[in-house]
Amino acid sequence: MSQPNPLDELAILAGIEPHYHDIWGARHALSVETKRAFLDAMGMSVATEEQIEESLAALAAKPWGRALEPVTVLAENSHERFVSLVCEAGAAAAATWRITAEGGEQYEGSISLGDLPMAEAKTVAGRSMERRLLAVPESLSLGYHRLDVTGDGFAAGSNVATLIVAPDRAYLPDTLQGGAGIWGFGLQLYGLQGRESWGLGDFGDLSGFAAAVAGCGADVLAINPLHALFPGNPGHASPYSPSSRRFLNPLYINIEAVPDFAECPKLRAAIPDPVCAAALTALRNASLVDYAGVAAAKLPILERLYSAFQVNHLYRGTARAEAFRKFQCESGAALERFATFEALSEHFRGEKSGHVSWRHYWPVAYRDPNSPETTAFAGDHRDRVAYHQYLQWEADRQLASAAAACAQKGMSIGLCRDLALGVDADGGDAWAEQDLIAQGIASGAPPDSFNLKGQSWGLPPFNPHALRDAAYRPLIECLRANMRHAGALRIDHIMGFTRLFWIPGDASPSEGGYIRYPLEDLLAITALESHRARCVIVGEDLGTVPEGLRERLNAKRILSTRLLYFERDDDGAFRPAHSYPELAQVAIGTHDLPTLPGYWREDDIAIRAALHLLPAQDGESTLRRDRARARAALLTLLREMGLLSRDPADDSNIGIQELVDAAYRFLAISPGRFLVAQLDDVLGIKEQANLPGTVDEHPNWRRKLPMPWQELAKSPRLRSFGEMLTRLRPR
Repeated sequence: MSQPNPLDELAILAGIEPHYHDIWGARHALSVETKRAFLDAMGMSVATEEQIEESLAALAAKPWGRALEPVTVLAENSHERFVSLVCEAGAAAAATWRITAEGGEQYEGSISLGDLPMAEAKTVAGRSMERRLLAVPESLSLGYHRLDVTGDGFAAGSNVATLIVAPDRAYLPDTLQGGAGIWGFGLQLYGLQGRESWGLGDFGDLSGFAAAVAGCGADVLAINPLHALFPGNPGHASPYSPSSRRFLNPLYINIEAVPDFAECPKLRAAIPDPVCAAALTALRNASLVDYAGVAAAKLPILERLYSAFQVNHLYRGTARAEAFRKFQCESGAALERFATFEALSEHFRGEKSGHVSWRHYWPVAYRDPNSPETTAFAGDHRDRVAYHQYLQWEADRQLASAAAACAQKGMSIGLCRDLALGVDADGGDAWAEQDLIAQGIASGAPPDSFNLKGQSWGLPPFNPHALRDAAYRPLIECLRANMRHAGALRIDHIMGFTRLFWIPGDASPSEGGYIRYPLEDLLAITALESHRARCVIVGEDLGTVPEGLRERLNAKRILSTRLLYFERDDDGAFRPAHSYPELAQVAIGTHDLPTLPGYWREDDIAIRAALHLLPAQDGESTLRRDRARARAALLTLLREMGLLSRDPADDSNIGIQELVDAAYRFLAISPGRFLVAQLDDVLGIKEQANLPGTVDEHPNWRRKLPMPWQELAKSPRLRSFGEMLTRLRPR
């Protein structure tokens, strides 16, 4: 067998899988061009054969060139906790170590390097090196700690590292460990109309609706990502392509619930003004969410509210001002940097409308978040930076109120938030963390049965090597921010914890490939953060799932995602209810899939065909034949279980409401502990929230529910549906 060439060796060492299999099992080998693009995005020089050889040698030597790895993740209950130290072979020098625990406690000691157990020896660049093991005190508690080592004989690299001690499993409350499990509703917050909202579902609507559905027996309310988007480009509405995953979208702020609104008589008087009232009525009555109109209505008011806050509180040093300063301090450098990005975006956008990329249109000096020019700008525009911090403070306060409403009404879980896979390349997180991101790469997915051309999501992924060198700080901050005020967190595309599908430049998804990530470290950190926040973790593990991943999620008590649409055997039969795992969130579909009414009527197939999203000429007819078989198989299953009347196999007379109820009863009697019923299904809505593969061709992320939530909460349909599920899954 021939030996791999240096490029292939480098790719394998860097974590690039040489080939991938699509959902049908076909094998696709990565091209030379794809491997070069991936390696270049990781910061390795590969333009020439000489550079490839040099990069290979440097990457192979990297673990031996530093005394300590940047981060070591340790299991809480392991009796063999060790950190590896790299030193010169035969070194017997004395050394000292100190662990400064997160809570301030210190552990320290002296060692002789030659007395430590040796794990590995290697000759690197002509030097004989050894990896020896330093035992970590068993009493070191859960958390993030700092290790320092000093002495002669160590490798020349860093002598400081982060130690993360994590629990064996994620947090799971008693309600999900026994009994029939829980149920709740899933919705897109922007579409939750309220009688008083300003054309977009807001945090006030979330609080009110949460209290209402709790009265129906729901224990959870699952919502779309609340991530910060682009205020200057409100048409960029996808919550899965945000500017920042760490901060909130201020358009969700309920204007009239801001405390400063009550202190602005002139502003309160202006709202009923005929012109203002007419604009708000138009926003409420629009059939789709008008993001530009909502932004035009809300943002000027928010600026006036901040001005009032300055006059009434900041300049006077009131208790409310102190609370704001505390929020600024606790949110730290991440909020300061995000608010600076927002202020810079406004400054360089000027009077332009729409998208203005920091990567292409900002002066070069300001593209660097650490440049002297950026620092000077933040100092010169302190009020504007503080304004954007104020928006985050108020958004956080209102989200906390929604979470409190869930708890007060007895919901055992409350809000289930959603963490998007990544961020837009032109957003605040990509600007702040550009050294950690694989530039010129988009994450995506290979072709599957619902997306026959594959998907490119346009989200630049983390460089796994840089992420580890940063001791996983950006991920930790993301998890922590999104578990805030939540009883559960759905992690979109959790397969990215073990491997992520990268696509170079403008290439098609079929030209992409998988990059490996440190699964065990990422799962351990997620478990640690879940315990700290008392937050259940749901992993979205749909599509091409790596072998063994679901077993690892189950062992970590991270819930799998099981959809009725996908739970079918090779012969097309739907799997029985008892086959669903206990540790699973069960549902019919997701925001990227057709609602059950739309699926049943084949509306999704018609739309995709009309928009030329099917790759083959006979794609539509093939999908319609498959859908007919799926309908028949679902009817067979539901009738065999006594959930539908045993009428003839013809499905033309099946009522959609009857079908929806039967399907959710089926899921409710499954072992899956965490049932989410999409409101779109319950209300008979045909259109799906998002049609993958489209941007402007379809009204993605803009559809509203058909009535204000105040009417919906009183509707016989919602009440009867809630009673049905509560009988099967009582509190």
